[in-house]
Amino acid sequence: MGQFLNKLGTIVKKAITPASIQFRLTLEITTILVIGFGIFTLWTSQELKRVCLAISDNGRLEEVSGHMTSMSLLLILAMTILASLSIARSLSPLRQMTNIYRSELKPYPIQSAGMPREIKTLARNWNRLLEIFTEAGEQQRQLANDLAHELRTPLSMIYGFLQRTQQRSENLTPSQKESLDMAVEDARRMIQLLQNWLDLTRSDEGAIPMPLEVVSLNELLREVVEMTRKLERRPIALESPSFEIPVKVDRKRIMQILSHLLENAIQYSDAGEPVTAKLTQVEDRAVIEIIDRGCGISPSEQSRIFDPFYRVDPSRTRSTGGAGLGLSLVKRSVEKMGGEISVRSQLGKGSTFILELPIVGEER
Repeated sequence: MGQFLNKLGTIVKKAITPASIQFRLTLEITTILVIGFGIFTLWTSQELKRVCLAISDNGRLEEVSGHMTSMSLLLILAMTILASLSIARSLSPLRQMTNIYRSELKPYPIQSAGMPREIKTLARNWNRLLEIFTEAGEQQRQLANDLAHELRTPLSMIYGFLQRTQQRSENLTPSQKESLDMAVEDARRMIQLLQNWLDLTRSDEGAIPMPLEVVSLNELLREVVEMTRKLERRPIALESPSFEIPVKVDRKRIMQILSHLLENAIQYSDAGEPVTAKLTQVEDRAVIEIIDRGCGISPSEQSRIFDPFYRVDPSRTRSTGGAGLGLSLVKRSVEKMGGEISVRSQLGKGSTFILELPIVGEER
């Protein structure tokens, strides 16, 4: 009997915790119901007294019955509204937490007074989990950076040795030359991957210098298009306004960005399909559109193509795609220059990458 009472006391103690949402809701709803039905009982008793005095008057009896019905409905409606408001007030910290985490991941401020016990426990666990994720992410980035730094030097040496061997390959058989060419290309791609990764990390840390200068975007785009035409041996249509559009950018970086977008458009288009570079001005923004008529990108993947290491087609071979760092670097660089980049695409009909940059000087 004593053991049973101890267990019962433990259960009751856990259930009756003034700081819990369950206890608060139970207490507040019970209080509302007691007050409501108490008032209803007092009012009913008064009406019954009147009924007893006027029992011989049927009209009066029907009137009193109608009053009781109306009063019952009003009391139920009022109790429902009060209960809803009470529950909403008790759950407001949970809604606030949901709104905070919907926008970004950050620690939840724990208030000592007025916060339910369950919310405090949830907030503490969340903050601790966020700390663990942050530490793990920092360790992962540091490890990747250390590996990239350590691997870049020996890979550069291997690449240089392979290039020198390739230059003196007169005595090699065709199959040996082919294997050597593949090794040189793989070494180059690996060095580029490591460099892209280091650039991406430095971009996150704000360590990449970006000297900004005012340039004519018309002239710069024309230069990049002509250079890409020669390198890729593909016709590229250029549409540009007659007036100059000045922007303040890192000249070298923006040329790399435009070259990368044009190379992507050519890479995912058939040889006979056109590629267009179009420059326009929309209010105080310069808009560059790189348009292709290639395979296109599905709607579910368009929001992820700017994520690091994300590739639209994971089955692509090395000849059809890189490591998925290019567009991520493009996005970071464009944003650091005050611009935006987006994509508009349809499967089987092609893609349009849209680069927007703020214009400096007089508006036209």
